[in-house]
Amino acid sequence: MVKPERRTRTDVLVAVAIAAVVAVTAGLVWWTSDARATLSRPAAAPVPDLKPAAAVPAALRPLWNASSAKTTTPIVAGGAVITGDGRTVEGRDPATGDPLWAYARDLDLCGVSYVYQYAVAVYPDARGCGQVSTIDAKTGLRGPARTSYADAEVTLSSDGTTVLSAGENRLELWRSDMVRMISYGALDAPIKPGTPATPLCRFVSTQASSSAVSLLEACPGQADLRLTLLRPADDEDAPELKYVPQPGVAKDSDARVVAVADTTTAVYVPTPAPTVHVVDDTGATVASTEVGRAVSAQATASRAGDLITWWTGDSVMVFSVNGLRYLYTIAPAGPNVPLGPGTVMAGKLLVPVTSGYDVFDAQTGRGERHIALDRPDASTPVVPAVAGATVLEQRGGELVALG
Repeated sequence: MVKPERRTRTDVLVAVAIAAVVAVTAGLVWWTSDARATLSRPAAAPVPDLKPAAAVPAALRPLWNASSAKTTTPIVAGGAVITGDGRTVEGRDPATGDPLWAYARDLDLCGVSYVYQYAVAVYPDARGCGQVSTIDAKTGLRGPARTSYADAEVTLSSDGTTVLSAGENRLELWRSDMVRMISYGALDAPIKPGTPATPLCRFVSTQASSSAVSLLEACPGQADLRLTLLRPADDEDAPELKYVPQPGVAKDSDARVVAVADTTTAVYVPTPAPTVHVVDDTGATVASTEVGRAVSAQATASRAGDLITWWTGDSVMVFSVNGLRYLYTIAPAGPNVPLGPGTVMAGKLLVPVTSGYDVFDAQTGRGERHIALDRPDASTPVVPAVAGATVLEQRGGELVALG
């Protein structure tokens, strides 16, 4: 019979030392981890679904306001209104503004967007604004996440089904599970032979749909901008490419991509006359609409139901999502000048104007009535959206709810 081994004093001391090292290592990992630096406060109960407004209200008054410097447009997802400010993303009750859930890191946000029922929060790290967390807006629980190389500053946008993150040197298009559909531009290190690690061109203006990304690029050695059309392919880092020259459109000309719907692009060029061109997926210009005057540097587009509305600085151009077909323009009417793009409520188009809102037939652009509202003078566009019976306005770094 084999005698059992006896533990010696040395064995015990070694085991204690190993346990201590493991405990210290685990503690250090936790202390420096993202988990320790994260605050997650889920909702006490699932956020109720919103009921669409039955009619446009006869009057509007302020209900609540909140700081939201990290959003560029009102965000509604999963029945909640999403705000982003400083380090914190919050889901709020549309009627009261009360926080329903919160998510925060120990870093300032790069930006906040959304996809389906998820809020999308982007934070920085040593590789740029590439730390991405999603939060289920109905529960406040964390969803899919991703991390990747990105510019130090990015602009986020969404068509509701995908999210575009774009900087001056790199862009990525993400699905709802945060898997990349398209990546394009600079890398901090090549991942394939022949892939440049440094940018070849500077991205001037970028927009996307779930089917395509379109961007204007300023490239070395070229006096004019080029329009680049990207389409998803088998490899996300090798999308289908189509270059569309923009002769006579200089790099500093203030040209921009207005919108992308499916695989059709609306692009504004200020020369030889201020015009919006509609470009199909082959690069052919299929329609052109003159704007009349150069647009504001803060010109802003938004999707409103089946419409794309583009605020040019003093007017709102309206296009159909179907093929970006131009429909009509809402111009200043007396003292009431449009202050931002439009939104759709109960089938009507609402456009923020100097003294409130003008209400239009969404299909024809025929004016129907005016809703008076006192609003402080703004140096930034007023970007509206609707959450049930509540009208939301992004005014610079502030979100205001009206009802």
